Amino acid sequence: MKQLTFIFLILFCLQTFAKNPLFLQGNEEYTKGNYSNATSLYDSIILNNLESSELYYNLGNCYYQTQDWANAIWYYEKSLKLNPNNEGAIHNLQLTNLRIIDRIEALPKLFYKRWWENLIGMYTTKIWQTLLIFCVWIVLIIQLLNRLTNYQTKYLLASFNTLVLILFCITYSSFQKSHSKSQAIIFASSVIVNSAPTDNSTNLFSLHSGAKIEIIDQIGNWINIKLANGNIGWIKESNCKHLN
Repeated sequence: MKQLTFIFLILFCLQTFAKNPLFLQGNEEYTKGNYSNATSLYDSIILNNLESSELYYNLGNCYYQTQDWANAIWYYEKSLKLNPNNEGAIHNLQLTNLRIIDRIEALPKLFYKRWWENLIGMYTTKIWQTLLIFCVWIVLIIQLLNRLTNYQTKYLLASFNTLVLILFCITYSSFQKSHSKSQAIIFASSVIVNSAPTDNSTNLFSLHSGAKIEIIDQIGNWINIKLANGNIGWIKESNCKHLN
């Protein structure tokens, strides 16, 4: 199933960008080492309201080559939001995170939470939605056959009803993870995290370019942030760039 999804993704990317002259030109410029020109060409595609995991991945590579770690991390993260299984983006993101100042260790999670997050992270929300709709149609077809024929479909129907329920839970969790969490990347070279949304509050700690944050609240131009290690505080929104 994973291979079929990967093949579908490749075919989609080829269909979307293979005939796009800007994408082809960008690839040529990247091959020649003209990373600035490649970046401009890839950005032109985004300005036309087109996007893909591969496009963001290529942009991340351009910024990685120019040692712009914050932009590289931002584009790798964008790539993984569209395709969590993009192994190149996963690998290069790990490499880039070794280049930045802040090494934020995530809090350990219970095994069943890790298992559930790994499961819903196998595919994007759109793919889970597609699988859910497909199974719902199968259930409807089985019910129709049950009424029109003498076939015994009781156990088959029960099995698919259970599968629909499981897929619904996975799809809902995937949607919540993608849309309820607002994340961003720090772009300021250095920013002080305060205890309250005011310049006169206590300085808690500092963050540097490339650090990933979760936004949990906002008051004016101040955002309440949370780190993977559980630390929270307030910074000005202008110091970061949103991922979603």
